[in-house]
Amino acid sequence: MHATYAFASRTRTVNPSRPEQVAFLLLFPGFFFYHTLIGMGFMRPFLGGYFAIVSIMLVGPLAYAYCRAVKVARYRIAPTDLQFGFFLAYFLVIVAINAAFGADAVIVQTHVLSILYFINIYLIFKNVDFSNRKMAMVTLVALLTMSATIFLFSTGGSFQPGQLGDPTSPESVATYQGFARSYMLTFVAVICFVRLLVARLALYCIAIAVLFLNGSRSELVAVLFVLPLIELYRAKNWLHVLCILLLGFALFSISPQTLMENTPDSRVWELFDLSHSDSANARHELTRHALSTIARHPLLGDYASYPAGGYSHNILSAWVDLGFFGFAYLLLMLALTTFRLFIRGWLGRVRSGQCLLAWNLICMSLFLLLTAKTFDDMLAGAAMGAYANYCNRSRQAHVADKRKGNGP
Repeated sequence: MHATYAFASRTRTVNPSRPEQVAFLLLFPGFFFYHTLIGMGFMRPFLGGYFAIVSIMLVGPLAYAYCRAVKVARYRIAPTDLQFGFFLAYFLVIVAINAAFGADAVIVQTHVLSILYFINIYLIFKNVDFSNRKMAMVTLVALLTMSATIFLFSTGGSFQPGQLGDPTSPESVATYQGFARSYMLTFVAVICFVRLLVARLALYCIAIAVLFLNGSRSELVAVLFVLPLIELYRAKNWLHVLCILLLGFALFSISPQTLMENTPDSRVWELFDLSHSDSANARHELTRHALSTIARHPLLGDYASYPAGGYSHNILSAWVDLGFFGFAYLLLMLALTTFRLFIRGWLGRVRSGQCLLAWNLICMSLFLLLTAKTFDDMLAGAAMGAYANYCNRSRQAHVADKRKGNGP
């Protein structure tokens, strides 16, 4: 077994030029650096908001690679592909029907793009081998470079690239949520394959500080939510777990007053008093509106019955736009995937970084869907793709072990 920078690399060799790997680097670290350079005034937004245009450019190569893989597998389609594919097909039908009857064009366009993002991110996380030595190192370098960028260019405890340098189009710079999404997914893709405890602890500290400076409250809490799960999964004995828990309690027992004085502009402090948070109050009102809509239309929902951007920031948005069936199917799909991962990954004898990646993504997806994100948040696609990847690699390992056992 080889190891590079404490990464597990006990997997088959993957060509680093595969389209899924390039797509990951373009969509996530690439998005971060593109908008940072715009915010610093180094270039104009020649690709617009970047993510939509690049996603449209990538869907062809990703779909072609998938079709080739299905052909090699003699046209056997994985169960997870069918489950997630059915959800996307249902989502598309709902959007098409309502578009035909004059639904808000902005919301329709947003949902069409969401389906595209779901397809791309599912195929990426289904096929990328993040434990591959070259891919692991490239992803790690991207993560550390993003971290250094936020540390270097934060002022007053806040990272706001649109206010740096002399940007030609500050209104074209992504919001803190776009930066947080890129950083969070890159971080999870790295940390799940780091086997050395000291390296993991260092990356934890860096990620928490970066997300704090970025002001991304939801993503920060989601990362804090899965860090203990990573250590529980990696723990070789209960003493290890006890030490990590004691360290965590010690850190959280520190008064935030000093940090508040030095970082007064950080949005994260609103978490300590949500009653004075304009964002939290607005989201509460949007949730109340969603519940009212569901009460009036409990079965079919009421697609696009809100102004653009006025959606409920939780999984109730699925009930409003997709009806009860779409809401129940999405929740059941994610819940069953979580249960299967727990049985196979946590109770099984063999543990792997790929299982940990799928577990973290599914837990983060459920957490954010219940608290802060809409149903079309792409993290659910990443989680389902990572689970499909885990199932495929487990099956390959099982077949290889059987062949080895039947050998001379």
